Amino acid sequence: MNRTISSFVVLLVLWLAAVPVLAQESMEAPVDSILNWRVISSDLYTAGQPGPQHMAALKAQGIDTIVSLATPSEANVWEANHAEALGMSFASIPFGEDGPTPDDVEWFNGVMQAQEGKTVLVHCNSNRRASAFTFLYRVLVEGVDPDVAMADVKTVFDPAQSATWSGLIDQMLSDTTESAVIIQPGAPGQEGTIIEDTNQLSLGLGTHTEADVAFMQGMIHHHAQAIEMVSLMEGRTNARDLTMLGKRIDISQQSEIKLMVNWLKERDEAVPMMHATGEEGHAHGDHAGHQMDQPMMPGMLSAEQMQQLHDSEGTDFYRLWLLFMIQHHEGALTMVDELFSSPGAGQNQDIFHFASEVDIDQRIEILRMQQMLATVSSN
Repeated sequence: MNRTISSFVVLLVLWLAAVPVLAQESMEAPVDSILNWRVISSDLYTAGQPGPQHMAALKAQGIDTIVSLATPSEANVWEANHAEALGMSFASIPFGEDGPTPDDVEWFNGVMQAQEGKTVLVHCNSNRRASAFTFLYRVLVEGVDPDVAMADVKTVFDPAQSATWSGLIDQMLSDTTESAVIIQPGAPGQEGTIIEDTNQLSLGLGTHTEADVAFMQGMIHHHAQAIEMVSLMEGRTNARDLTMLGKRIDISQQSEIKLMVNWLKERDEAVPMMHATGEEGHAHGDHAGHQMDQPMMPGMLSAEQMQQLHDSEGTDFYRLWLLFMIQHHEGALTMVDELFSSPGAGQNQDIFHFASEVDIDQRIEILRMQQMLATVSSN
């Protein structure tokens, strides 16, 4: 299976140190003790909610990525920390109040496609939701025979006995039998767009659009400011959870900047001029994290906000840094959404995988920072 571009694999072990470490479980449990553990294929498993005692066994099973369909909660945070401390990636796909929808299916399918080449565990609380969504992914994306895929689902539950699941499955499968249309996948959690003018569509692994190039160029500047924000921690905070989160962001985004620069160079596209500052030669731009001639990317801090962060320290810096980095990450999500909203953009395989995983990674970090912010506020 082909290796894919992944923002998850860059030293995620650092995340564990960003939160109080849970005590080592005195007992470890095998994977088949997880509720409704199912082996779908050599690189795909489904199950109910695993516990801390299962994480080492999941790693030993060869799991690369855990995709949780559970509602965001404390469980997501400890699970992400445990998984990534063991070198596994973690993605959380929360459902809205309206329950499972076709949009949720598209989001899930996009996340799963970004895991190409990896061994994945999909889980929820009891494996009903995970089984149903995995069924739709296998049928709609991988082309597995519906009867074959449904046989695996029925070892957990029968969707025909649930109006919610039978309705969703019937709707998604019936859509595939309608008149053929070309749909450009949307950002994770967003609807796709019907492409009426096929000349707008970028097909093939080597093609790309102006919007793809602009996304990569803009994201370089966006990442550069995040790295600059991390560099401000020195001398302003000794909070271990914050500094370790900063190291994670610094390492992952430095790596992604190199990836984006190489992508642009390989296609003879302009690479933004970046300044190297600091003893470690971090690549970042002017004080606000961008060039004067570079438009401000969504979520990026203004010069005034950067100065405010520069002038703070201690608890004030801790709280302000989290607020500003959440703003910054939300801007990255907006950039991904705008990319997939542009006609023909995001269809190059490298771009699609990279943008999808940026979206997933930023959402997980936002969840973590919101929890850190709530903790410092309550104290």
